[in-house]
Amino acid sequence: MKKKSWILSVLFCVGLGFAASSAIAGGATRVEDLVWANGVIWDTILTPATFKSPPLHSVDLLFTFGMSGLTGQRPIADSHPGDKAYNGGRWWVQEVVFTDEGKAAHDPDGDGAVNFELTSLEELLIHLDLGHLEIFETETFFECPLLKSK
Repeated sequence: MKKKSWILSVLFCVGLGFAASSAIAGGATRVEDLVWANGVIWDTILTPATFKSPPLHSVDLLFTFGMSGLTGQRPIADSHPGDKAYNGGRWWVQEVVFTDEGKAAHDPDGDGAVNFELTSLEELLIHLDLGHLEIFETETFFECPLLKSK
């Protein structure tokens, strides 16, 4: 299972344009302007650290869109540095998929890319309630801390 989680986290990072070779080699890579949290864009440090299912109070949710059906939507974190509940970048990945209604609303020109990004958990939940999104739990847990964008 650990190997599967590691592979999924690397695939997650590759799908977002990371230099995965650094992670595979055991290094760490800073990636700028990658994750939305509470309407603010954050940088992150890609690390090779993955782990098995921890106590859920010790991780935060990271909503990813790599298999969503549309490009251009960056991940959304449910917390960030400065939040009391932030766990230092220990993530439980939740995969988000656009429904047909969501594709019509977020990609009205039909070019395969979102016309606007969701930038917070609040916006994500609004669009979930509108029927634009479906969210699927994964068994992927990894560490990737958030840093203020430069």
